[in-house]
Amino acid sequence: MSEQSHPVPGTLLALANDIRDKTRAITDYLEANSLTEPTFSTESVARPETLDYARLQGDLQRAVEDLQYLVEGPKRHLRALCCQGYELAAIQVALEFNFFELVPSSGQISFQELSKLAGVDLDRTSRIVRLLLTESVFKEPTPGHVSHNQTSYLLHTDQEIRSTVHYTVDEMLKAASATADNIKDSPDKYNSAVTPFTTRHGLPIFNFYENDSLRSIRFAKAMAGWAKLNLNINALRDAFPWGTLKGTVVDVGGGSGKVSITLAQSFPDLNFIVQDSADMHAAGQLLLTDDVRSRITFAQHSFFEPQPVSNAAAFILRACALNWCDADVITMFQAMVPGLERSPPTTPLLINDLIVPVQGSLPREVERGMRQIDLIMLVCFGGKLRTEAEFGALLKQADERYEIRSFRPDGLMGLLEVYLRR
Repeated sequence: MSEQSHPVPGTLLALANDIRDKTRAITDYLEANSLTEPTFSTESVARPETLDYARLQGDLQRAVEDLQYLVEGPKRHLRALCCQGYELAAIQVALEFNFFELVPSSGQISFQELSKLAGVDLDRTSRIVRLLLTESVFKEPTPGHVSHNQTSYLLHTDQEIRSTVHYTVDEMLKAASATADNIKDSPDKYNSAVTPFTTRHGLPIFNFYENDSLRSIRFAKAMAGWAKLNLNINALRDAFPWGTLKGTVVDVGGGSGKVSITLAQSFPDLNFIVQDSADMHAAGQLLLTDDVRSRITFAQHSFFEPQPVSNAAAFILRACALNWCDADVITMFQAMVPGLERSPPTTPLLINDLIVPVQGSLPREVERGMRQIDLIMLVCFGGKLRTEAEFGALLKQADERYEIRSFRPDGLMGLLEVYLRR
């Protein structure tokens, strides 16, 4: 824990009083907005997803973490930190053997019955579940029986978030464990070709998914799950005047089309082309709803190849650049030039990405989340998170005519509004 992150030196009781005050600020916010306080019930209301609530929650979390650290000390802090891998292993087992789906939506199931349904012996079933219980995953309402709490119920009901957690504790966790070996092999530089993922799995990540269609489909669902956990699509919707556009928006590297579907539901005058791999599009077809089906098409295209679409209203590159090293991002930006040249001068390239703000300007828990994602990019893709200035430099290296005319930071995600000068 960073020393400078502590708000002010003080006593334990001072921190406890600070926690009380910050908790009061949250209850006041809920009351002012006619919102119900959360409970431990699986039927408890969802937490607000506003920036104001996120700031209040972050303030409280920081104070709670400071108090916990002072009380437990560095030895217990390190013990908890170094043993997190075993908790993730328990989640991996529970996902691989469908524990979250086998435990019923309501009521409870005995460990013995869960063991039979999952095809895992009773001893290991019980041990896995009981470790998860200590991390607020599942409940044991009566001895030897398990039921859902809020966390496990979310994994029971939301396939996309379940896929996010599953791929994280499967191929991604395995790749992360090879990070030190990868750095030893190349201590002075890195790129998108030789990553910790490649070191662990023997293939670059996208080739890995090309050879494993089941994991590829799960990956597409996982990306939609990440959007729920991390990346606010509504922030993209609200950060740009989509209603002023007419015609077709091209969602480059758009995965399963979740972003385009969300935007299409809000802006009925716009059509969308989602460009990505065939496997991503197969997953996207399952997400289409009747109200947008006629306005969204899928096209197989790599964003490293020249952009084939002409007369676009806008091009979107959302959460794409962070997956790649600088040289590859320059190639990506160069590939957009033909499409922009064949579109009106008013056509923007909208780069919606995790953009690193000025150091120290983020609350601790927000910075932690951003630094975690930065390491995910290093491990899996040889990519990184970048500042606005770093994006500007890469755009100019791709084509001197690129101009950033607007930058809108919003939480973790930022929006760069870029045009090709004519």
